[in-house]
Amino acid sequence: MSKGKVAVLGAGSGGFMSAADFGMMGYEVALFSRNIDKVAGVKAKGGIEILDIDSNPTGEFGPVACATDDIAEAVKGAKVILNPIPYFVCEEYARLVAPHLEEGQIVLYLGKGGASLTWARVLREMGIEKKVYLADCNTLPYGTSRKGDTQVRLENRTQNLIIATFPGVDVDHVISVAKELYPPEHGYTLRAGQNAIDSILVDYNAITHTPPMVCNAAKIEQGTPGFCLFGKTENTPAVVRIIEKIDRERMAIGEKLGLKQYTLEEEIMMVKWNPNGEDYVLPLYDAIHTPFLEVCEGPFNLDVRHLTEDVPYGLVTFSSLGKLLGVPTPFTDAVITLAEGLLDRDFRSIGRTVEVLGIEPDWSLDEIKTYLHEGRRA
Repeated sequence: MSKGKVAVLGAGSGGFMSAADFGMMGYEVALFSRNIDKVAGVKAKGGIEILDIDSNPTGEFGPVACATDDIAEAVKGAKVILNPIPYFVCEEYARLVAPHLEEGQIVLYLGKGGASLTWARVLREMGIEKKVYLADCNTLPYGTSRKGDTQVRLENRTQNLIIATFPGVDVDHVISVAKELYPPEHGYTLRAGQNAIDSILVDYNAITHTPPMVCNAAKIEQGTPGFCLFGKTENTPAVVRIIEKIDRERMAIGEKLGLKQYTLEEEIMMVKWNPNGEDYVLPLYDAIHTPFLEVCEGPFNLDVRHLTEDVPYGLVTFSSLGKLLGVPTPFTDAVITLAEGLLDRDFRSIGRTVEVLGIEPDWSLDEIKTYLHEGRRA
């Protein structure tokens, strides 16, 4: 018996893994792509095969009831609409889906926190007044890679997730549904975000991808064999110090908004371990080096999402929030500038600023807090 319909919009790695996962869990899955060729294999086979970290078959198969390029067909009757796509196409998808939304549906964006604010701005601009629940997660729930037309490799599950909503008052309803999708028996711990900025700030990718990309630019550009972004020879103590500096800047932004913040090393672990009878958190260098990440080679090109997505839609957002709130972000700004130089691109002009999120730079702190929590200005 089906647990209900889930629509997965986007047929990349995250979309494939989401569709396979929920198909195995007993949901009726609709997988949508704007390019029918990307889901033709799934449609023919009736689902997606899951591979292990070594790309070997696990014997697990996720049925997909509908693989389509018809957006109306995909979202019709879906209890939850998942959107695991790069942020730069977030607004395009919001505009595509908006006319077909139904009262009471949950839209959950996976990949970059804060997308619920972008969706809300788009729905306002398009005059959509139906009550839908807009939510986002601070990261993809999986480390995963699409393999061909009908297979996906599951490398690991990202166990600690922050689910935030806009407005913030909707989070209890959304988190109750999200806990059914990402249950504890799959290793997940879900935390309700205090507001949509909460999920923006705990952007693991923006914090951890960008410093090693910049600091290892020569190796990456040369395509050095065996290069691994999170390897110990690439992610040295000095590089990790830059990661830590950016992490503390984003914490300062959260503190200005009254958000409870954790250091990156606490976020990675989320559970303090007890070697000598006292609570202890691993130093960031130790926490950041895991066997799951150190098996992933690459990237071997600077023009990849580790910069082209994580700088304009991660670090630029941190910088813009810092400017709005009067919080200095010198290390964040420095990495943005270096990335712009490496790729000869103006990330600040195309990036996700507070204005893109629907927040005006002249709002007071109280107005910002009320807007994030209630969906209206104070």
